[in-house]
Amino acid sequence: MKDKLAQWGFDYVRLRFGFRTGVAACLSLVIAWAMGLEHPQWSAMTVWAVSQPTRGLLIEKAAYRALGTLLGTMFGMVLVVSAGSEVIWLVAGLTLWVSLCVYTGNLLHGLISYGTILAGYSASMVVLLTQSSDALMPLGIDRLLTVFVGIMTSLVIGWAFTYKRAEQSLINQLRRQTAANLQDISRYFADPDNNDLNLADKLSKLAALESKLLDHGTGSVSAHESAKTLRVVINSQLGFLAELNIQEPEKSQEVSNYLLEASNKLNASAKRTEIVEPLRNALQTIKNAALKKRFNEFVEATNDRLSFRDSGKTATSTLLSKTILHRDWLGARQAAIRTLVIMGLIGASWWYTGLFQFAYLMLGASVMLTLFSTADNPALTMRYVFFGQCAGALTAVLIQATVWQYQDSILWMLVALMPVILLAGFPMAHQKTANGSMDFNLVFLLLMQPSIGYSFHLGHSASIALAVIAAPLLSLIAYRLIYPTNLKARYQSLLQTLTEEIDQLNKTKLTESQYKRRKARFYHRVIKLTQISDKLGIKDKDAILGHLLTGQKRLNSTG
Repeated sequence: MKDKLAQWGFDYVRLRFGFRTGVAACLSLVIAWAMGLEHPQWSAMTVWAVSQPTRGLLIEKAAYRALGTLLGTMFGMVLVVSAGSEVIWLVAGLTLWVSLCVYTGNLLHGLISYGTILAGYSASMVVLLTQSSDALMPLGIDRLLTVFVGIMTSLVIGWAFTYKRAEQSLINQLRRQTAANLQDISRYFADPDNNDLNLADKLSKLAALESKLLDHGTGSVSAHESAKTLRVVINSQLGFLAELNIQEPEKSQEVSNYLLEASNKLNASAKRTEIVEPLRNALQTIKNAALKKRFNEFVEATNDRLSFRDSGKTATSTLLSKTILHRDWLGARQAAIRTLVIMGLIGASWWYTGLFQFAYLMLGASVMLTLFSTADNPALTMRYVFFGQCAGALTAVLIQATVWQYQDSILWMLVALMPVILLAGFPMAHQKTANGSMDFNLVFLLLMQPSIGYSFHLGHSASIALAVIAAPLLSLIAYRLIYPTNLKARYQSLLQTLTEEIDQLNKTKLTESQYKRRKARFYHRVIKLTQISDKLGIKDKDAILGHLLTGQKRLNSTG
């Protein structure tokens, strides 16, 4: 069966995930209806948004979804009460809030970034869908409860059927890569004239492992700590490899033997003392002071990681200063300005014309301009989003016209949605439709608001659908014209940031704490730059290696 599905272009794992998520979405619809909630479709939207393939991701995304929704809903309710019926103040307050959230979200990493951005467009859901101030409190409570129903349903179904965290896979990959690096360094110490460390290749491999750390460090405090210990091991390896390329070769068969022993022990997943002892023997034998300092950092990082593996605790408590990450201040500022401009224009048009369709357009834009602002190529992503939303909107209008107007029960209206929800796993699993499938699900559900005595009006339904799907088109234009963002632009921006940081490193003597923070951030920027260059297919790493080695020299002189 799996082979047949593969021949037809379907991914069996994604198909199973999509069907399981569809079942959870249908279940959440029924639960939300049974609780008497006005917007049960929001609970199903939450299920699609929260569901993840592993438990750690599921738990943490659910938590940030809940927190972001709570914060955004509270702000939206305060804004509606403060602005009253004045559209201009609603527009101004919401635009500033969403812009602030997208700015902050672009500075953060992982699911905390998602939660921050969610707080922005959750406020939009409350502000832009509130028909009167009397309906504000019921709408806000309804928003919170439907989201929590979706989260809990997703957690229950997800916990029962998702895989446990695939963390051991990453740990084993890093262990094997570290052992391979030690083996290459061993050969280099034995005969530096005839062995090349191939720094570019090792940098790419370490960067590929680092890209998996955000997913690895989800679901618990222990997972976060684990990710930190792994990051320090990656950083310290990078620092030692860079130092070996800076310093004069130090030929030593004794160091070579110790490193080879440590590599073999690491490959065999030996006890911590059995791995650390040959590393410390090598450390004592290395003569070059700069190499000794960098290698000591690697030994301590390895000891901390192995200590955490064995006991869940690290040997030192300085992980925070060793795991500082790059923050994209320029990208965050550009994303905020872009959001401010577009939402301001839509809001002004709504205020001037009084057309309610602009509220739906503003709602869609608040999602498109925030949630996708961190994508590698937001404009390209908008194309897939647009086609997915078009299909979702068309399906919604067809069901409203052919089924809903003949139903007199909200339950049966919801039952009519279930075949579409259950079949949504197929486009999600197919290689040609996967990119827009999630947007199909979300827009389809967004437009399906059940009500007693439902009456279908083609013009009304079509105008709302058109307003919603116009958002990705408008956002695509914004992403292309206002601070165009793609991988090449991100590469050039980060390269410039790295250049400026290296220049600053030469100006002042750093304290020990400043040195650790600067070094951790510098390594992360080099790694991020490598990840982007690999996505772009740039094989020539000379520019990155030049910045790495120059920055390493500056760190040596300032630390």
